[in-house]
Amino acid sequence: MTALLVTLSACSSPSEPTARLDPGPDNVQVTEGLTYWSDDQTELKLDACLPTDAEEPLPAVLIVHGGGFTEGARDSTGVRTLCELTAEQGAAAFSVDYRLAPEFTYPAQVDDLANAVQWLRDPAQVEQFGIDPARIGAIGSSAGAIIAQSLATRGEGPLDSGARLAAVASLSGVSVLSPEGLELGQPSEDAADLVLNYLGCTSVTDCPQSVPASPITGVDPSDPPMLLVNGTDELVPAEQPEALAAALDAVGVPAELLLVDGPKHGITLLDSDVRRQVLDFLQEQL
Repeated sequence: MTALLVTLSACSSPSEPTARLDPGPDNVQVTEGLTYWSDDQTELKLDACLPTDAEEPLPAVLIVHGGGFTEGARDSTGVRTLCELTAEQGAAAFSVDYRLAPEFTYPAQVDDLANAVQWLRDPAQVEQFGIDPARIGAIGSSAGAIIAQSLATRGEGPLDSGARLAAVASLSGVSVLSPEGLELGQPSEDAADLVLNYLGCTSVTDCPQSVPASPITGVDPSDPPMLLVNGTDELVPAEQPEALAAALDAVGVPAELLLVDGPKHGITLLDSDVRRQVLDFLQEQL
């Protein structure tokens, strides 16, 4: 299948990009601080946003926050709003925390998201949240988009078991973290520094883990459909999602490339039009 390229004009309104489309009914229940993974030193939590009037079993959507791998949280304003909006569309949404750099580096963050998916597929959670374990997708923003892409292209085989995702919406994700990525557009020094922090490297040219950490290197025909959203003049060069869309297209995986005019990045790309397309994509794929 070919990648679908759509270019939109950025919304000129100064309002919060993740503001609600309209007030809507109060039909979402939020449960905060559920532990999905722990060891002797760390406890990772998620918040559940559940529709109260949808028919079960529900598709599930994990929301992975941004923050340059060093900050951000599952309960930040934009992430919480997106969690609730996703639930209002009839899916069970879960905003997740993950371990942060520089204390933790790749692949810790991808492992964390994998653990969240596996936790949701446990029969206890399937029953508690009324979800369909075969229909689990993700929305990732910025650093979270890299993590979501990475899990989506990790491993092979059916998308309804283990830590496999059935669909991914990526907002400003970097797909080529290796030195070749520097040839895609004009990445800023700030962007390169954030990636190095995630990889635990001090040099772009001396960082062997940058190859396996690049989502594009794991692409295979069993990967899930992806919607890749990016600004035309933002922190992440548009050539990054273009490269991943081409790689997915080459192996027959459905890929949609959505370029938004302007400098918006990550979750701020979600004006009302883009948000509708993201939620519609997940509704169609899950």
